[in-house]
Amino acid sequence: MIRARAVDAKFIGSSVGGMRAVVENVETGAILAQGQIRGDTGDTDLLMRTPPERGQRITTKTTAGYLATVDIERPRLLRFRVWGPTGARQSQQEATVTSWVIPGKDIIGDGIIINLPGFIVDAWTRVSAGGQTDIYGKITMMCGCPIMGDGLWPPEKFEVKALLMQNGKKLREIALPFTGSVNLFQGKTVIEEPGTYEVVVYSYDKATGNTGANQTMLQITAQ
Repeated sequence: MIRARAVDAKFIGSSVGGMRAVVENVETGAILAQGQIRGDTGDTDLLMRTPPERGQRITTKTTAGYLATVDIERPRLLRFRVWGPTGARQSQQEATVTSWVIPGKDIIGDGIIINLPGFIVDAWTRVSAGGQTDIYGKITMMCGCPIMGDGLWPPEKFEVKALLMQNGKKLREIALPFTGSVNLFQGKTVIEEPGTYEVVVYSYDKATGNTGANQTMLQITAQ
């Protein structure tokens, strides 16, 4: 059983398009199994509110996972690789871990859990008269779990900013405060000079090191 869990959050599954999982022979590079991690994000109380005791299972029958079957004739060191989420191409990450696998000795239950850092970040802008520019960031945990006031992932936990770039140089940083709407952050700036600009929106959690980013382009025309 192969599972992917978002850093400081829940399991990554069908709600964000699932994750791709591959099992490889470390020695030869041969692919022994591959498939999609599907299912739900898991039990919120068990994962986020109640610290599990040692040896306690943290998944349920419906928690997202991929059950791989490999054909090996002797103990093998295998590489387990996951990447995704499939439904958020702009925020896809990859993570791997290796483990010995013995013929006839199943690894099931919680299985092999691979932690995946990052955030799912969508970024867009709206330009109005005089170069007035609104910058938006829609941000969730990698499992799709919501960022909102009074939630498990409160917005004040995260630093959300936009970097205004041109020709590879940073012109300024713009803070994106939480709007009050679930997952939505917004900031404003004025861009007076005509040209093409890149806007990179990022989210950063100092406590965990979790980081995510997305970029968009905008054009300012001469008045």
